[in-house]
Amino acid sequence: MRITIVGCGYVGTALARHWHQQGRHWLRVTTTSADRAEELAAVADSVQVLDAADPTGLRQALQGSEAAVFCLAPSGERQVEADGYEATFLRSMQALAAVVGELPQLNQLIYTSSCSVYGNAGGLLEEDTPMQPRDRHGEILRDAEAVLLSCRSPSRRVAIWRLGALYGPGRELQERFRALAGSQRQGNGAALTSWIHRDDVVAALAFALETGLDGVFNLVDDAPISVRDLIDLTCRAAGLKPVIWEAEAAPAAEAGAGRRVSNRRLHGLGLRLQHPRLPVLEGRPLAPPR
Repeated sequence: MRITIVGCGYVGTALARHWHQQGRHWLRVTTTSADRAEELAAVADSVQVLDAADPTGLRQALQGSEAAVFCLAPSGERQVEADGYEATFLRSMQALAAVVGELPQLNQLIYTSSCSVYGNAGGLLEEDTPMQPRDRHGEILRDAEAVLLSCRSPSRRVAIWRLGALYGPGRELQERFRALAGSQRQGNGAALTSWIHRDDVVAALAFALETGLDGVFNLVDDAPISVRDLIDLTCRAAGLKPVIWEAEAAPAAEAGAGRRVSNRRLHGLGLRLQHPRLPVLEGRPLAPPR
């Protein structure tokens, strides 16, 4: 099969590597950085430097491909402003919608979204739970999904994976929380968070391609964990100073304390997670940073 991966950052590069090792598909990948072209050439048949929000460039990247996987992410490590989110996610989906009618061979679209689209929704969050974005970032992700779903047709399937927080090689939890060690944090940290390992995202994207998946699916592991437990267990396992929680300064029930993202539909597909629980929940050693 001829496949285009639009966006080769943390997830997209791992997916390209996975398919390159299989050797079963012809693969084009895109990047916004010319500096990465040589690196990506080692795992793809074609590399294109591309701003996915440019309809002309996107059409060229998708020309001849039967499937496209969109692993979009803003550049940089810091929190990106809403304008950056709009440029990365919404405008890219709008560009796709503008050109997809000219690409009749493109019969599968796969996209990594985020569970943050649920925003302030409470209770058990399933794929049909009404989205209540809490900020402009969430609104943009919601709108990008809607534009992508408008590209669905009788001959074109659309699969959306709503990801939990990402971790994995190069994004180890102990490095993420090292700066918090010994600090004081307001609140009681009771809000639940859902996580997913990068390798499980790669497996889910490959599964979507192989099965011709269509629809929206939460992609989170089996064990939501409170912010407090996550940080405390990680610091303890890494030998870091504990965080001091100022519970008395928090309301009786923090926002999100009873909210849980469901992965029932994920399991219904028969897709097995390689990492169903965070390592700190199983007492396993933390992976060394890379």
